[in-house]
Amino acid sequence: MKVGRRNFKTVLLLGAGATRGAIKHVLHNGKRIKPPLNGDFFTIAQTYARGEGEHSAAQRRLTRLRTISKRDLPLKGLPTMEEAFSLLYVAKDFPDIYNRGRGRRRVAGVRKEIDDFLRILFPVLCLLDRQNQNQTGYDRLATALRVGDTILTLNYDTLLDSALHRRGWDPTRGYGIAGAQKVDWPIIKLPDDQVPLKIDLIKLHGSMNWFVRGNTSNLKKVFSSKPVRITQPRINELSKHIRQIAPPIYAKIFEHQHWQKLWTLAFQALCSADAIVVVGCSLVDTDFHLRALFSQVARTRKNKSNKFKFACFVDI
Repeated sequence: MKVGRRNFKTVLLLGAGATRGAIKHVLHNGKRIKPPLNGDFFTIAQTYARGEGEHSAAQRRLTRLRTISKRDLPLKGLPTMEEAFSLLYVAKDFPDIYNRGRGRRRVAGVRKEIDDFLRILFPVLCLLDRQNQNQTGYDRLATALRVGDTILTLNYDTLLDSALHRRGWDPTRGYGIAGAQKVDWPIIKLPDDQVPLKIDLIKLHGSMNWFVRGNTSNLKKVFSSKPVRITQPRINELSKHIRQIAPPIYAKIFEHQHWQKLWTLAFQALCSADAIVVVGCSLVDTDFHLRALFSQVARTRKNKSNKFKFACFVDI
């Protein structure tokens, strides 16, 4: 990465705050939609639902989620994204406890509100990417990147992916995922005077454009499978597939070698980089994997007396 007049082999860690900083908002039927953070997701979801209309599917889904949070879940006010999803994920296995409403008994392991949650989240994230072309902070970031740099991100959205792709980045190699035949996102042909961007984008919690076979009634497939399709950013779902994102729950169990490889690549990049840049990423108590990763990186670099030459931390 170019910093001033010098180039450093850089690893960048980008959280949800980085996307919040990359764009201000997008307009959706006259409503301003900002990139959501953990704490304000439901506020943004309400704005999106108003933009969809009073009788829209999004409004019905949000109404069901509000009803459940008041009736079945021990929450006050608007929960964070992680709180709401974690409690829904637990509640699905105990229908005799977390189903005090009327109607027939629920089946253990299935909860419609989980599907509601995801089908509000996905369109919001897709909307951010579809309405931005060449005008984001990520596009400016891409001009400073150099061969050997690595971006680590916990974000699901594809705003950054698209910005890199506009600079000739190749997703068949850049994601660090084996199997070029599964990638359906043609590389952009750049003018002769521009060099394609060759960096690694390691998405530690998955991506909106990665798909595994299954449905939302069995989210375990997300953790126990590898992606079978990687597409260009799209709002429509794939039949008999679900997007491979690690849901915002406290206990993430990355079972498949696919995930192990991504986290190992992240570890190696953090240990070998000359510089580190962290943007909009909090090291929260419940993100056990990320905390453990950085503890091991710090221990490894300290044992080798290998300090970073440059470090930058940006709170957005």
